[in-house]
Amino acid sequence: MSKAKLAAFAAALVMAVASNASAQSAQAQLNAPPHMTRARLIVWCKNHPTATADCKEVRGDTKEIRSDRKEVRADRREVRKDIKAGDKQEAKRDAKDLRADRKDLRQDRKDRRHDVRDLRKDKDAGK
Repeated sequence: MSKAKLAAFAAALVMAVASNASAQSAQAQLNAPPHMTRARLIVWCKNHPTATADCKEVRGDTKEIRSDRKEVRADRREVRKDIKAGDKQEAKRDAKDLRADRKDLRQDRKDRRHDVRDLRKDKDAGK
């Protein structure tokens, strides 16, 4: 493919993406149902500067949830390894760590749900 054809293709692709983005932002300004989809919530966050703090909280909570899931998986592996090795004391300590990490995960999920709920209330108040 020649450079000119490649440039034309890239320009057409950029225009298609840009036209999609503007259609999404126009769609978000319509009255959304109270149970906003994730895509609409994201578009709403991008279009409302007052919501950026709430959106950052949701993103931060999501990252914490992901890291907690990784910790829980690692703790489960350690418990299994200790049980196979026959080390009961180490298995008990790892099980205790697993319980603490699962508790953190539950709390982070609860925080995220609360932040999303607040964000949706803000959206409904801004109609």
